[in-house]
Amino acid sequence: MTALDAVNARFGRGTLRPGGIRPKTPWSTRANNRSPRYTTRFSDLMEVQA
Repeated sequence: MTALDAVNARFGRGTLRPGGIRPKTPWSTRANNRSPRYTTRFSDLMEVQA
């Protein structure tokens, strides 16, 4: 932990973090809004246009 603190002090907070801590991602919130039936109902499937 001392080495981790030393690296973060030198290069900035959050440069290194313990393996169990994940950074927040902008898409994680949107994934929480997904329907729980996204694979069992055709009306809940996303439509892609090309």
